[in-house]
Amino acid sequence: MPVIARVNGYALGGGFEMVLGCDIVVACDEASFGLPEALVGRMPLDGGMTLLQRQVPFRQAMGMLFTGQRVSAAQALEMGLINEVVPRAELDNAVTRWVNNILACAPLSVQAIKQVVRSTSTLSPAQAQALRLPALVAALQSADADEGVKAFQQKRKPQWQGC
Repeated sequence: MPVIARVNGYALGGGFEMVLGCDIVVACDEASFGLPEALVGRMPLDGGMTLLQRQVPFRQAMGMLFTGQRVSAAQALEMGLINEVVPRAELDNAVTRWVNNILACAPLSVQAIKQVVRSTSTLSPAQAQALRLPALVAALQSADADEGVKAFQQKRKPQWQGC
């Protein structure tokens, strides 16, 4: 199941670690993000160190980790940490739009995509390509896969069954 973060303010420390674990992140323009643990003699041990370094360039990750530096929503978007920045008043509508866009897709495809991406994030491209995860096989062999092609050919919306 896709996990969407709706950030409406500070996402610091554990809050930012939760954001780093999400699939989609939508934030209001007043949000800020950071791992301030080094400023108080601690370390981000709930995934912050490992997840941040996989989501932004190395030097940006190290700069944030070493200094506890916060980044604005606009900076986080530029770094690739979040998907979208909107004014606070539009935050709920933006999240709803993301949800609806995901719901318009075949459920088995979305499930397989998440499983493959999460399972192969540390593999080389060749290793990842060779992997045939159960959700991937199920999605490719599903009735929804056939329905998606037929709907495209007939220029209509698909009717997903989840099978």
